[in-house]
Amino acid sequence: MGKVFLAADGSAHSKRALEKAIQLAKASNASIDIVHVISAKESKEAALNSTGKIDLETKRKQMLKPLFDLTEAEGIPYEYIELRGEPDVELVKYANHEPYEYVVVGSRGLNTFQEFVLGSVSHKLAKRALAPVIIVK
Repeated sequence: MGKVFLAADGSAHSKRALEKAIQLAKASNASIDIVHVISAKESKEAALNSTGKIDLETKRKQMLKPLFDLTEAEGIPYEYIELRGEPDVELVKYANHEPYEYVVVGSRGLNTFQEFVLGSVSHKLAKRALAPVIIVK
């Protein structure tokens, strides 16, 4: 069984990207790896606004829960992978560590500064990932 890589941050763009990943997974009988990167900035901001480590993990899972729920509702097997570091670097590294059929990413994420620079994460994935990359608007 093949795999589809989904870069996810909980944004509306990543939900639309998941809908495309589900279509691809159904067409090729594949599972989906839902990959989320916790950047140093996100980690710092979350720590300042939370009451502890368990609270942080709960908030993060709640943010991504609609993605998990939709994937389960569609009957697609999935795995959640959480990475730490710079999103563009870590996503490219992980996307290239095994042979994915497709890499799917939203055109923009939650980071407003990076949004200004045409979704720098999606741009870097498109340039550096070995598998075909689908950028979803």
